[in-house]
Amino acid sequence: MQKIYKIAKVELNILFFSPIAWLVLILFILQCGLTFVDLIDARETSQQLGSNLKSLSEDVFGGNKGFFSSVQNKLYLYIPLLTMGLISKELQSGSIKLLFSSPVTSRQIILGKFLAMAFYGLLLVGVLLLIIIAAAFSIDNLDVQYLLGGVLGLYLLLCAYSSIGLFMSSLTSYQVVAAISTLAVLAALNYVGTIGQSIDFVRDITYWISIAGRADNFINGLVSSKDLIYFLLIIGLFLSLTVMRFDKGRKQTSQATKFSSYTILIVGVLIVGYVSSLPLLDVYYDTTRFKRKTLTDTTLQLINRLEEPITLTTYVNVLNGYAHIGAPKYRIFEFNQFSKFTRFIPEIDISYIAYYDSTYTSRDATIDSFEKEARKSAVAYGYDFNKVLSPQEIRSRVDLRDENNFFVRKVGYKGKTTSLRMFYDQIGYPQEPEIAAAIKRLLENPVRVGFLNGNGERDITRAADKSYYELTSALQNRSALVNHGFDMDIIDLDKSSKELDSLDVLVIADPLIPYSENQILQVKKFLDRGGNALIAGEPGKNQMLDPFLRYLGVEFDEGILLQESEKFEPDLVQTEVTQESKLLGINMEEKDVISFSGTTGIKILSDTNFEITSILKPKYSKVWQENLPLDIKSDSLSYEENKKIEPQLAVAMSRQLNKKSQRIIISGDADFMSNGEIRRFNLTNRNSAFTKQLFRWLSNDRFPIDVTRKETIDNTVTINQKGIQFLQLFFTIILPVVLGIWGIGLLIKRKRQ
Repeated sequence: MQKIYKIAKVELNILFFSPIAWLVLILFILQCGLTFVDLIDARETSQQLGSNLKSLSEDVFGGNKGFFSSVQNKLYLYIPLLTMGLISKELQSGSIKLLFSSPVTSRQIILGKFLAMAFYGLLLVGVLLLIIIAAAFSIDNLDVQYLLGGVLGLYLLLCAYSSIGLFMSSLTSYQVVAAISTLAVLAALNYVGTIGQSIDFVRDITYWISIAGRADNFINGLVSSKDLIYFLLIIGLFLSLTVMRFDKGRKQTSQATKFSSYTILIVGVLIVGYVSSLPLLDVYYDTTRFKRKTLTDTTLQLINRLEEPITLTTYVNVLNGYAHIGAPKYRIFEFNQFSKFTRFIPEIDISYIAYYDSTYTSRDATIDSFEKEARKSAVAYGYDFNKVLSPQEIRSRVDLRDENNFFVRKVGYKGKTTSLRMFYDQIGYPQEPEIAAAIKRLLENPVRVGFLNGNGERDITRAADKSYYELTSALQNRSALVNHGFDMDIIDLDKSSKELDSLDVLVIADPLIPYSENQILQVKKFLDRGGNALIAGEPGKNQMLDPFLRYLGVEFDEGILLQESEKFEPDLVQTEVTQESKLLGINMEEKDVISFSGTTGIKILSDTNFEITSILKPKYSKVWQENLPLDIKSDSLSYEENKKIEPQLAVAMSRQLNKKSQRIIISGDADFMSNGEIRRFNLTNRNSAFTKQLFRWLSNDRFPIDVTRKETIDNTVTINQKGIQFLQLFFTIILPVVLGIWGIGLLIKRKRQ
């Protein structure tokens, strides 16, 4: 070991008595300094403009556009300059013969030279630590553990690059050729992951070999055993190849022996690497402060209830717009989207079935032959059309017409299945809330929500502004209740009275036609059994819901509530949740607005036997009531202090009945969960999140799954513009100039000697 250290010391002396080491160090400081200063300057500017910043440690350093990613993307440019002469200069000068004749082994020579590069790498790590120190003065409550995990990943990547550069330097006496060859090998290792992606076994091998994105987990908060082992194997492989290359000039061995040695080494590395990357053997450590890269305890408890592995079958309609995602060449990308879950359910069986069928869109009208179009799409996306099922074949296995033959996954467990969908948003893929809800649906029965329909109530199947489609039944809307453990049913009381018996929640929203005595009786029986309900009305329509409201001990006020506003119509009442509502688990942030467009107040009658909690109050106090009829646009309306009221906008009612807790929500506005209000463009509201929390309470806290985490605390930039200017001066002028002067001084001193 002593000889290895001595060789490393000699190499470092040689390295720093050349301008390359100093130049690389200075360039690295400039790159890191400029990148960090630009990132922190952008956040400080946003903060001054009033933006709410969140999780600045991850925002500044992580992600595809963060500091660590920028360093990773340029690191490969530095290493070939440092490693190109490690052995090439020995070959070129002839000093290699002295090494061969010296009492040191090839392994000691190679490890010594690699150790020198590892020590130099620590200098680059020192620069990263300086950036972290600067970040600690720039960001409140910096997540240092997370950043150190990213530094570890970059250091391992640097060491892997160094081992490759060392090997390439042993192949030629020309340093420039060694540098270019190193770049070529690094490019090949980045590219190899794209080879054979349509073939299962080949895909797994080439993906493991690829060095592309190997440090991504580290810089995004996750240290995994498979990535650690990968770097160690790559370093060991190229160091071993270099030693074998050295021994070629010192030992005489047959070609067969050489070939078998190389084969055993490479195959052994591939086998160990492949086995270590299997989900069952992969071990992770989440470096983030609040374990944001790990499933929440709620989800882990659900997984622990599984008695056997679940299955995940993806049905890909090759005529659908998401067909490319299900193609064989995207398998690795697909698997990575579920890595949070495969960590804890490594035995999960993931399979893909391709088919073609109607897309139920306007595209169908342009297709002459579904089979012909499907064949064309299959070839374009890389499917084997012989394995693509026809409409008749897929329907004999599973009927996906209720999913509009969209790209859908079916999660299976003990003979039960449930859908897991893709969504029309920037993320696309289902995340923890949707996947956890799917698992819980398999462990328990979903919550059945029935919407009365037959007396002009709000529709859950149409996209019109007044309808409830977006938040209830829209399959490709992430926020829709149907994707969070709820089943939606349309209830017509005139057709069947038994439909109410199986409901968990009944919704009565803004009927236009009075209910008959029989209909009223059916609903009252449901309430008497302890059924949960949401009843929402509109101003001027009291008589429609009075039979139910008075039965429960409440009623709507006459007239309409108005709120003074410079920007909005007076009938738009901006509301916020009350402190009391938090006791029910309805938690919103202080800044959150729930918009009520046309609402009336609620009166509590003296004879009610419910415990009543007010859950909404006006966000701004200037609220008054006007009688109807009223023309909002033409009538002269203005707030007067003597008109000020504090109305009940929405209340939660609960009581113990039939040995269970009955829960009812009454709202003076039926628009708050409508398509139009959810999509409101002139006001940022939180109606969607609020509605989901109402239904969580109504479902006795079963769904949606609560995956909330602790709020991040690194949300403030503590440095000002003067401080940022100093950091820029330090990293781009002071530190580089000091190092430059030091390096020039050493070089001059050596030249004189």
